[in-house]
Amino acid sequence: MLTNAISILTVAAALFGSQAAAKSCHLETTVSHRQNNACGYGSCIPGDTFIGSGVFKIDDEIKWDGDGADYDKLSNGKGVDVDEGGVKFHIDALGIPDAQDKPNCKVHIGGTTNVGTGKAKNIGLPGVMGKDFDCTHDWKC
Repeated sequence: MLTNAISILTVAAALFGSQAAAKSCHLETTVSHRQNNACGYGSCIPGDTFIGSGVFKIDDEIKWDGDGADYDKLSNGKGVDVDEGGVKFHIDALGIPDAQDKPNCKVHIGGTTNVGTGKAKNIGLPGVMGKDFDCTHDWKC
C-alpha cells in the first residue's frame, strides 16, 4: 500500500512539477505627453510629444519591443494585442495622462485579467512639462 502511494506521488510530481518550471513573463508599458514651451537661445518650434511604448520579456529575454504600440492605442484607444514567444495577451489602454490621476494597468491573458502596478509621474524640467503613466506586470507563463 505504501509503495502504491509513493508511486502515485512520484507520477503526480512528474506531471505537475512542470508548473514549477514555468517561465517568468514581465511587461512594461508607458504613455507620456511632453510639452516643449521654452527654446533657450536657439530657434525652435514649441510643441507636444506623445509617446506610447512597451517591452515584453520572457525570462529576461526581450520578445516584444513595442511593435504596433503607440500613444493613440495605449492612451485612449483599443489597446494592443501581443502574440510573442508563445504567449498571447491584450494590453488595455492605460488612459490619458493629462486627463486622469492614475493609469489603468490591465492585461488580459486568456480568460484571466492581470492587474499590474501603475504609477503616474509628473515631469517638470526647464522648458518641458508633462506626465507619464507606467504599468508593470509580472506573471508565470
